[in-house]
Amino acid sequence: MTTTEGIDSAGTANLAFLEELFAQYQNDPESLSADWRQYFDSLVDLADHSSGSGHISDEHTGSTNGSVPAVTPKKSEVFSADESVVRAQEGAGLLDDDTMITPDGIATGHALALANGSVQLPDAPAGEVKPAPLPDELRQSQGSDRFAFLQDRVDQLVRAYRVRGHLTADIDPLGRPRPGLPELDPAFYDLTEEDMDRVFSTDTIEGPQSMSLRQIIRRLHNTYCRSIGVQFMHMDDLLVRQWLQVRMEGCENRIQLDRKQQLRIYRQMTTAAVFEEFIQKRFLGSKSFSLEGSESLIPLVEMAIERGASQDIQDVVMAMAHRGRLNVLANIMRKSPQRIFREFADLDPELHVGRGDVKYHLGHSTDYVAENGRKVHLTLCFNPSHLEYVNPVAIGRMRARQDRSSDRARQHGMVILIHGDAAFAGEGIIQETLNLSELDPYRVGGTLHVIVNNQIGFTTGPQESRSCVYATDVAKMLQIPIFHVNGEDPEAVAQVVSLAMDFRREFQRDVVIDMYCFRRRGHNEADEPAFTQPALYRVIDQQPSVHESYLEKLLTLGEVSRDEAMRIADEHRARLDAELSAAKRDDYVHRSDIAGVWAFYIGGREKEAADVDTGVPLDNLQSLLRRLVVLPERFQPHAKIRK
Repeated sequence: MTTTEGIDSAGTANLAFLEELFAQYQNDPESLSADWRQYFDSLVDLADHSSGSGHISDEHTGSTNGSVPAVTPKKSEVFSADESVVRAQEGAGLLDDDTMITPDGIATGHALALANGSVQLPDAPAGEVKPAPLPDELRQSQGSDRFAFLQDRVDQLVRAYRVRGHLTADIDPLGRPRPGLPELDPAFYDLTEEDMDRVFSTDTIEGPQSMSLRQIIRRLHNTYCRSIGVQFMHMDDLLVRQWLQVRMEGCENRIQLDRKQQLRIYRQMTTAAVFEEFIQKRFLGSKSFSLEGSESLIPLVEMAIERGASQDIQDVVMAMAHRGRLNVLANIMRKSPQRIFREFADLDPELHVGRGDVKYHLGHSTDYVAENGRKVHLTLCFNPSHLEYVNPVAIGRMRARQDRSSDRARQHGMVILIHGDAAFAGEGIIQETLNLSELDPYRVGGTLHVIVNNQIGFTTGPQESRSCVYATDVAKMLQIPIFHVNGEDPEAVAQVVSLAMDFRREFQRDVVIDMYCFRRRGHNEADEPAFTQPALYRVIDQQPSVHESYLEKLLTLGEVSRDEAMRIADEHRARLDAELSAAKRDDYVHRSDIAGVWAFYIGGREKEAADVDTGVPLDNLQSLLRRLVVLPERFQPHAKIRK
């Protein structure tokens, strides 16, 4: 092997050595061995510096420190010289070399599209590659050749909706504009208004065998661009993609709910909203990490459990962080409101090793009775303030249960993980957990991931916290679909849950539901979010609650009366009032719900452990507290803070 044969695989540790050799080459090429001279001469040839001396000036290297240059190939070196490429290069609107090629010599996607034979039309915006226009001889023709050309363009439009439709979907309840995409415009494919009522074959679309172009576009828009956006075309398996296409396009991604189902969803959202309202009024200033603005999470999780019960799921392990945890405990896990209220008032300190924030760290378990009469055991894992670190624990817990019960087919247990959008994009434990999902020792038959996407992480918006389009983009590492859904459209949420649960059952893979919503209050109830996000919270302050919006829809449809809706809310408020009164009674008796294998577990400090004096002198505490309320010199606080 010659000295330079291993250079392409050389690590960065050799970079200093290469730079030193290159500097020597610039000063005196003859001082190098023949193979090194040949290597550096080849860089000269690639960069088209044919001065004959072998020297490369700083003007061409873009460097004054002797660094080995990053050579940018010429256009002729990136593209082959076949006829289609020659036509592409001669076509109008061709991109400049510096646009098509990155500084390290790698061709961009646009350059490769040109190389594959696509041609830009003269009116194409810079960097936007369009299909070739309809040839003049076909434009005047009414024969089969013209129809075949148009049919091909319609098929391209269908694929564009499947691949890119999610980018324009109406998934943000705050109604902020989504980008327009030229690929979804019929004119992009040289389809005109006179083609809109022309009938085309729709063999590739679920539904009738033929439809007009207008009907095709309506069906595709309803399926991929309404309240649900779907990313699934990155999956390699054609049969899996077709399964999803059939399920989505056949019903235009909309589930038909009867009055009983609609009323059930409204009741769940109302109980979620009333619970948050009650906490805010009765425990003023207490941290609860409210679910306000994201109340659709409650019907989403309940629908997933109901669907699971119909699929013979008997055991569900759940894990989540603190956002909405108390609401889930009360309305999904059926934890007694009395106990939650006593935890707010800290009336049972002897039951807990810690104090203060323990209520939204606690886990719970219960037996849930589904509408079909089947019993499903629910477990919500304990989780301290480490957000996503509980995820592999929950999955491991389910795998242990499956192994213990000999459920080798992974048919009777399910994991539901509830994430925050900022944490899902920002924490490495997410990628690590996803990476385990398809490995035999860790498989659980598919995990349902639910992202409560309130579009803010503490005080940071998506544009400052991630480099990807969606918080869920890390999940594209797996061959799984990602459903983005508007949380203000509960019936779209119902469709996504049904589809996600059936996909999980059919293919035993993870599936992701990215529920877009908003956060009514600050990160916790003590925060004022308008300090850091004033524009966003001007919009949120004018936004009605989700259950109010859904009520207006049901009133319009005539599915519920306003009196009936008021009665549902009043009944739940009365129940919570009664629970709070009972929680305050002196004769309250705590009943442990720890049973089964945990019945004899005794937690807390070891009896043999010595007491530790954690106190500090009172003078020190007073001094520190005084410093906390003294503003630094020349510091101008916000007006509300000054008060």
